[in-house]
Amino acid sequence: MEFTWNCPRCSAIARSAALESRAELKCPECGYDRPIAAGSIAAGELAACAYCASTDLYVQKDFPHGLGLAIVVVGLAVSTLFYYFDMPFWTMFVLILSAVLDFVLYKYVPEVTICYRCLSQCRGGGSNPGSRYLPFDLAIGERYRQERIRAEELRSRAAEAEANRADSSIEPQAR
Repeated sequence: MEFTWNCPRCSAIARSAALESRAELKCPECGYDRPIAAGSIAAGELAACAYCASTDLYVQKDFPHGLGLAIVVVGLAVSTLFYYFDMPFWTMFVLILSAVLDFVLYKYVPEVTICYRCLSQCRGGGSNPGSRYLPFDLAIGERYRQERIRAEELRSRAAEAEANRADSSIEPQAR
């Protein structure tokens, strides 16, 4: 399994191959290392997020959304041109070809398992054992999004308070 995560120290996207045989995650940019969460890999399969140990995971197709949108837009534009020039056969042909291409890509593109909490990704065999993880659930996703927002607010308040303390300790010395 390949594991992709966001380094908290340098904010780089780090990739770790062969997750099941590793004991730690290491950032190639800054050298930050972190042990793999206990119990996240069981019998060579993903049981929880290897970064944060959350068991709330979901799956989605590992496909660039921009490319999918481009296929649809190009198919629509070309079919519109054929429709404008009164060529109904070619209009339908392009639309059907776009739909078939979309179906083939959907069928053969592999899935990626994503953690709701830290948004790390796991790819490859064993990342979704027995189709255990379901597609994205908006209610769970919103709960974790709100959690990230609250955590960021707390961090900014703590940084602001630290800056205020540093400013107040400098002022008496200047007098």
